[in-house]
Amino acid sequence: MTPFAPRRPGRLFWKLFVAFLLASGTSFLIGAGLFAFTRPDAAERAVFDALPFNRTMPLMIGTVVSLFFSAGLAWYLARPITHLSRGFRAIADGQLTTRVHPLVGTRRDEIADLTRDFDGMAAQLQHLLQTQERLFHDVSHELRSPLSRLQLAIGLLRQSPEKIPDMLLRVEREAERLNSLIEELLTLARLKSSSADFGVSPVDLIDLLTAIVDDANFEGRAKGCTIRYSPAAPFVTLGNGDLLYRAFENVIRNAIKFSPPNTSVDVTADVNGECAVVSIQDRGAGVPVGMEADIFEPFKRVDTDGVEVTGFGLGLAIAKYAVERHGGSIRAMAGVGGGLRVVISFPRGMPSA
Repeated sequence: MTPFAPRRPGRLFWKLFVAFLLASGTSFLIGAGLFAFTRPDAAERAVFDALPFNRTMPLMIGTVVSLFFSAGLAWYLARPITHLSRGFRAIADGQLTTRVHPLVGTRRDEIADLTRDFDGMAAQLQHLLQTQERLFHDVSHELRSPLSRLQLAIGLLRQSPEKIPDMLLRVEREAERLNSLIEELLTLARLKSSSADFGVSPVDLIDLLTAIVDDANFEGRAKGCTIRYSPAAPFVTLGNGDLLYRAFENVIRNAIKFSPPNTSVDVTADVNGECAVVSIQDRGAGVPVGMEADIFEPFKRVDTDGVEVTGFGLGLAIAKYAVERHGGSIRAMAGVGGGLRVVISFPRGMPSA
């Protein structure tokens, strides 16, 4: 938490102080006047008038009490607002570790709720900035690898011109890898941008899923992995067919990639009223406990039990943002009998539409 240096009371404090002083002073004078002019009989009035301090002492006491009362109340109300103001300036200067709520003590009111909201905002900004910095680092690392291999291939080509066919194939592979990475980065950036506009139309989610399963079966047969598919009744929703196709395809192909040979991937679709739930479970090693949500972060790849991890680590991130862009949800959990289970829920219509 960034500390704040002591500061003199601001304009809000003095405005509140004057307002409370006038209010309390007026109330005291009205009360004193009523007390002074409503005594019941002359005897009590004579006793009161005989006192040497009868006219000055109450006025002095009332004035002092009004001053302390007004200053305390004005300070109580103005101090947390001053902390908030200085907190906003600190955030604007880039000090995202600034927190205000610990400075207001144990008070429980709307101002304390406002300081908690401020701290939540600052924490979210700090998290977003850290995520952005990590993304830039990962992107630079991913771009550096194929570029280094391209430079190496060009160097070998200059040294050994007779290896032109082999080196051209290597250059072509690395260029395709760069193109795929850039394409996925652009897709992810568009999905994360709230201002990006995607065309929507009626899409039958079950037909889309069936087509993806049919295509993925060809890939699975190469390693002896089959897909056991349990479709549901037609479920027509409003969305972007290309994004939905890519989301389901990334999850299913990811399940095939991490499944051992001669195993199966279970794909189950279920329609429950206005919501469709799709479950994809593999028979792989799964992910460590506590990292179920991390696999949906960009460039996050988990290597378990010596399994070689390929790709950029963007497939599940794209699937997550595509699903959430359609008002759905995606989550990962330990599968029944081992492996990883990914559950995707979709509403009947796209909220943003």
